[in-house]
Amino acid sequence: MNYRTKPLIHYLDNAAAAQPTPGGGSVAAVAGALASTMASMAAGFTKGKEKFKDVQPEIEEALGRLAETRNRLLGLADEDMVAYESVMAAYRMPKGTDEEKSARAEAVRQATKRSLGLVESVLAACRDILVISLRLAGIANPNLISDVGVAGELAAGAARAAFLNVEVNLAGYKDEADKAAVRKRVEETTAQVEQLAGDIRSAVLKALRK
Repeated sequence: MNYRTKPLIHYLDNAAAAQPTPGGGSVAAVAGALASTMASMAAGFTKGKEKFKDVQPEIEEALGRLAETRNRLLGLADEDMVAYESVMAAYRMPKGTDEEKSARAEAVRQATKRSLGLVESVLAACRDILVISLRLAGIANPNLISDVGVAGELAAGAARAAFLNVEVNLAGYKDEADKAAVRKRVEETTAQVEQLAGDIRSAVLKALRK
């Protein structure tokens, strides 16, 4: 289901309900999209201000990148739901004969691989928001520094949620070579996320407490 044209409460109620979707991967993507809004607000209150004329090109670029990332994350939120349903459909396939078992195993592998790719994309997008937010902590209108901090906290939380959804998909993944490669990538990205989140928090607290 595409939630973009529906009231927010519809998505929240469905996520809270005892039903498979929206699940953790989709919610992580939505949380990442919310993170981008706070970074965009900080950049928006910097755009066009004479006081910040020297950083206008960077501000314009940040706004464009954040808008693109937000749109991508909202798309991933929908795609994650479809991917999860595909995984469940694969597990429901018959397994009475060797041929059926083989076909079912391959369908599960392919569906899980797709789901992994989507959640890994959510994680990477959240990392990108953190990269932009860290720069904004140094150049954006200082009156919006707390909002940059909120962006950082939300993006970090969304990234951690995406990481857990990678792990739950890996738990049943039978492609051992790809499993190791995915885990290596997500651990590297998560380490970057934690470093960036810590740097943003430090910058924000320093500005607020001076």
